[in-house]
Amino acid sequence: MRPKFVNPGLGLLALVVLFCWAGGCSSDSSLTTGIQPGVETDPGFLIVQEHVNNYLDSVDVVYSMALDKIYADPSGDPLPPESEIKDINVGPDGGINKIGTPVFLEGYSNGWHWTEYAQYYSNHSFSFTDSVKFMDDELYLHLSDGLDYLRYIRHWDFENDATTETHTDLSGYFDIELRGLDTDTALISGFDNFLIEWHYAGVDSTVDAVFGVEATIADVEVVRGSNDLWSNGCPCFGTIVMDMNVSYTVTADAFPVMSARSWEITAEISNGVATVTAISNMQYWTYEYTMCTMQ
Repeated sequence: MRPKFVNPGLGLLALVVLFCWAGGCSSDSSLTTGIQPGVETDPGFLIVQEHVNNYLDSVDVVYSMALDKIYADPSGDPLPPESEIKDINVGPDGGINKIGTPVFLEGYSNGWHWTEYAQYYSNHSFSFTDSVKFMDDELYLHLSDGLDYLRYIRHWDFENDATTETHTDLSGYFDIELRGLDTDTALISGFDNFLIEWHYAGVDSTVDAVFGVEATIADVEVVRGSNDLWSNGCPCFGTIVMDMNVSYTVTADAFPVMSARSWEITAEISNGVATVTAISNMQYWTYEYTMCTMQ
């Protein structure tokens, strides 16, 4: 599993063109006097908002994956990667032609259960590495019985070989720890980094877009379900802070136009609803987004 990201597509292409050619790329001296409310239709904000919302949609999925490790056989087979690749333009043949059998390895070392998986297709490849460990009072547990702490790390990569076609490359990792699993409220902290590289190949122009995100998860709370199991990763309280760097290169008639913008994103979570504040170029945007439903 990886965070769910929407494929940029032609709608985003139109926003990119506006972002790179319209006034959004120029500086306004009035902004240097203080942080001001941003315009809701700012093309740069609309692009970032879409990616932030898709990231927030994935949060409870990632947390649920970590909680599922408590009840699953740590050496069990991983989910098939086909179920994890969604809304991605994988190239001319749609990524349906597999090459060979999947590569699957697993093992246990120094308290860590680990799984490696890779699948190769005719025009792209997908791989991930999972690592999970259980602890109780800072002592390693081979199984999850009696745990109060869990750490879960996943590295994932989606690489496209059709470099001359419109395509998306994805990579990233998350490293989260869950504390207080012997109580009714667990705290989740850690990091979640990802990189999205999108290439659009048009008839007379190309666009190369790079979205780089580093997210810090600070004591996000999840609660034990009514069935007394850790069955729902929807966060009830906590904060996620993201640093997002966005860059574009639009090339038309062999003339590249480059632009870049940095964003600071803060999501304050309350019962599955995030109040998002995005800051860039001495402007801010605030909105609410429903991430998931508490159970």
